[in-house]
Amino acid sequence: MKRLIVLGMTLILTVSVLFAQEKERTGWGWGGVPAINYNADEGFGYGVVGNIYNYADGGYAPYYWTVQPQIFFTTGGKQEHWLWFDSPYILGKGIRLTAELKMLKQLYNPYYGIGNESVYDELFAKLDENDNPEDTVLFKDKDYYTYYRQRTSLKADFQKALQMHENGRPKLSVLFGFGIQSTTNELNGDSSKLAEDITAGLVSQKEIDGGLTNYIKLGVVHDTRDNEPAPNSGHWTDFVVEIYPKLLGSNYQYSRLTLTDRRYFSITKKLVYAQRLLFEKNFGDIPFYEMSFYGSSFKVDEGLGGSKSLRGVLKNRYLGPTKMFANLEIRYKFLEFSAAGQDFYLATNEFLDFGKVWGEDDESDFSNIHISYGAGLHIGWNENFIIAVDGGTSDETGLQLYIGLGYLF
Repeated sequence: MKRLIVLGMTLILTVSVLFAQEKERTGWGWGGVPAINYNADEGFGYGVVGNIYNYADGGYAPYYWTVQPQIFFTTGGKQEHWLWFDSPYILGKGIRLTAELKMLKQLYNPYYGIGNESVYDELFAKLDENDNPEDTVLFKDKDYYTYYRQRTSLKADFQKALQMHENGRPKLSVLFGFGIQSTTNELNGDSSKLAEDITAGLVSQKEIDGGLTNYIKLGVVHDTRDNEPAPNSGHWTDFVVEIYPKLLGSNYQYSRLTLTDRRYFSITKKLVYAQRLLFEKNFGDIPFYEMSFYGSSFKVDEGLGGSKSLRGVLKNRYLGPTKMFANLEIRYKFLEFSAAGQDFYLATNEFLDFGKVWGEDDESDFSNIHISYGAGLHIGWNENFIIAVDGGTSDETGLQLYIGLGYLF
């Protein structure tokens, strides 16, 4: 608990740094803030995010272009370092360019098997307080449900606005992008779930060796949200197609179709109902380690299970070439106040998450949908910066805690 309090105070101090220079600018600007979070799957995260801005003459909003480097580690053996570039203007008005160079290393990436019925028994990997097997008969290895994964990627997306809001934000956009991705996998010992699936022929040695998964991306985005960080009304819908052809050097030939619909309904001035529905289908020769990722026009995350999909379910608990999940939330601002010329609010969110994955032959089966539920507290500063604490649970887990920034969607 003491560590969580320290984490919360650090996040609040970070906010003051972020907003200390909030004014119209021209020319150059720069800064840096701590990158700190916590979630039950990866432990405490710590690092730093830098910001270099060019506003150009005339003070382009939010900037003419920016470069943001990040160095980030977690106590659970994850490293995530990147260099991110974004410009709404450098290619001309109405065309947005974003690019990212990232290195992701996970010493203990989760793997519980493939399919919606994959079995999890915590005693296979559970140690007691003295680092001895909790059950010597069932125990296999403390890293039984993990493997090593390292991924280096270079991505670029171009969005062209076809229709604009009155406030100047894109309402309807088309998207084109490409990516180069190289992945290396290794077993965490011979006694692991992944090693067993290799022996059983469910995972091939080629997939363990990893390789390139290069792609081109096409999409369309329709966005009517009234406020991006914490919408009260509107919707944000995108349809994205990713194609991984051998012509681009990919070692695996497949395609991914992802449809995501997010909707926000203002019930009262302080009460909002929000929902996100995602459906994704992969066609072709997709390796097991790519099944956890789901496509997006904005930011690619992982699931099924974990802080970005089913809160309260173990991260990447269910893998399959087809997935569906939904997040339903009630958000209520129960306290709003001002201090030192700044506006603050406190809000609760109660949520229900559910989803499942399918193989190639069972897509008409909607039984055994996995459910999690929970609640959270959000601290908002001037509507745009939000500290989030969510706690979720499911049939397989106790309370899973996640601390970070922003609403899930």
